[in-house]
Amino acid sequence: MGAVYLARDVQLDRLVAIKELPSEFADDPMLRERFLREVRMAASFSHPNIVPVYAVEEHGHTLAFVMGFVEGESVSDRVRRLGPMSSRETVRLLLDVAYALAYAHGRGVVHRDIKPDNIMLERATGRALLMDFGVARSISAAPTAQAGMTRVGEVVGTPEYMSPEQATGESIDGRSDLYSLGLVAHFAVTGAVAFGGESAARILVRQLTEVLPPMSTVRGDLPPALGAAIDRSLAKERDERFADAAALIEALDAAQAAAPEVPLAIRLLASELSTLMLVMIFTLIMSITAFNVLVQKTSGLDALLPCVVLLAVVTGRVLQTRSEVRRIRDDGFTGADLYRGLAAVLAEREARRQQLRANATVVAERTRTRRNAIGLLVGAVACFVGGLSMRTTTISGHHTPLLGVLLIFGALIGFGLGMALLLRNPLARNGDDRFMERVWMGPIGRLLFGIEQNVRDTSPVTDAVASRVAVARAPIATTPPPNANARLDALEARVRKLEQR
Repeated sequence: MGAVYLARDVQLDRLVAIKELPSEFADDPMLRERFLREVRMAASFSHPNIVPVYAVEEHGHTLAFVMGFVEGESVSDRVRRLGPMSSRETVRLLLDVAYALAYAHGRGVVHRDIKPDNIMLERATGRALLMDFGVARSISAAPTAQAGMTRVGEVVGTPEYMSPEQATGESIDGRSDLYSLGLVAHFAVTGAVAFGGESAARILVRQLTEVLPPMSTVRGDLPPALGAAIDRSLAKERDERFADAAALIEALDAAQAAAPEVPLAIRLLASELSTLMLVMIFTLIMSITAFNVLVQKTSGLDALLPCVVLLAVVTGRVLQTRSEVRRIRDDGFTGADLYRGLAAVLAEREARRQQLRANATVVAERTRTRRNAIGLLVGAVACFVGGLSMRTTTISGHHTPLLGVLLIFGALIGFGLGMALLLRNPLARNGDDRFMERVWMGPIGRLLFGIEQNVRDTSPVTDAVASRVAVARAPIATTPPPNANARLDALEARVRKLEQR
């Protein structure tokens, strides 16, 4: 339908986007009218999730209109760049577009071309904005040449994101846009087009005949409410979909509640525990090294001094972490809350790794990094052997020339870099997560910090799906526990303390 240019409004000193209809299309009365109809329709909209239209320009064979510039990228560009979206990003995307569709449908307009390229993501806020109403039509208008620009039986839109009724040229309503939005959601969470093909006809046949597998089998880490909302939007029969965009919004709100935000205090605690783990590992390595020196040398007690300092540092960090946990507990969080929050953090990390594994670019980059790391290690070994071979034995001891010293130091640096590149794998579960699960969320964490597993949550932490469901669906007691009065008294005392603070 046209080309889009970035421009500057010199009078208001702002960036805008100019969409121009090519001259060969501008001379076609039908396409020219369709273009102008898009301008009039979009200009009549005023919604935060719809790209606004400012003006229209006609100069001879040139026909263009000016719209708001969205500093960001389309959903298709975002998925190609970073891979599939997380459940939280997907819910935010679908909610924004659903609000825009509810507004358009309420004004009697169906978009008919919902696809990733027509949804912009604002970089500063993450807000999704719907654009390109070039093939939109009135819901009440019959598909006739007199009522609109679409002739009887004419199929208009993008085949990969058409609803079955749109693909057959039938009359459509807002539920057709919801089907297309479901396909956008499928693309967002999988990174692949649901219905592809060699030709438009083959794609349309797939739209009419093939049923997609449930989202629970495609992305098991998605909240059940979100997967169910996408599945229902993709129903072939329009009566089986949501009645309108408002109903979809209610279902998406439930999906958002199924993946609660982890409190900031617990997120900071997770970072503190990770740092403490690194300090403890470094102290252990230094202690082993000093012990070996002490065994080999009778006067090597000075080698223990750095270890004593590091042990003091570890002790101080443990005490600081205990104080932080105590402050969190004073704010009303229980040991089970800490466990559930840390489990949710681990689940988020696993969900992010699943997104990266689905990104072919990231996988290829990791393969190159692994090859480079192995090359560094091989080169480091060769340099180290070469440096040692240059050592000579004299009466006064060993002598290594400058070139040999440089080779040995270069080998050590290359070995360190190679090991770091080889072990730090963004696609695999790292030692940090395992340490947190087995140590901080295990007996040691219970002993030092009081991080206790909720007895009602028996799902393993390593299962991102189960932990998310457990966090979202922890059962609520219907009868008071035996010590309910004592707990209420303690809670009242804590509230009074918070009020005084």
